[in-house]
Amino acid sequence: MICLDTNAANLLTFEFWNERADIIMAVVAVLALMLTLQQLRSGRQESRRATAYATYQEYLKNCADNPKFAYGNKNDIVSNGVTHEKYPWFVSQMLFTFEQVLETSKSDKQWRTAIQSQLEKHAWYLQGSNTVKREEWSKDLMTLIKEVI
Repeated sequence: MICLDTNAANLLTFEFWNERADIIMAVVAVLALMLTLQQLRSGRQESRRATAYATYQEYLKNCADNPKFAYGNKNDIVSNGVTHEKYPWFVSQMLFTFEQVLETSKSDKQWRTAIQSQLEKHAWYLQGSNTVKREEWSKDLMTLIKEVI
């Protein structure tokens, strides 16, 4: 029987671990830093998502309070060639809400579909909107608006 000397007993000595303590502490510190950065990113993303949902909830409340505006029927909103004075503010809030949602959920197709559906209802107004002409909204939202109009 052959017995190999592996120096396994060396792993149990204080000197072995004492010589490597600085390296081990550096590795632990780097891992802790990576975890902290990940938590910060996650917290920031969750905060943005919560803000977007709260903003969308406000938009839905605004729709419930102003159903004529929400449906976007031009005949209900324009009388004698004049657009109801509150409608542009409704559309601005709608676009701001959509911008917030898109910022946090860029790759979510369900949000994009829902937003596009809402934009289609108001396409007649968006075609003449100065903020749309000046492209004052985010790139993602402008892309959806251009698809609709």
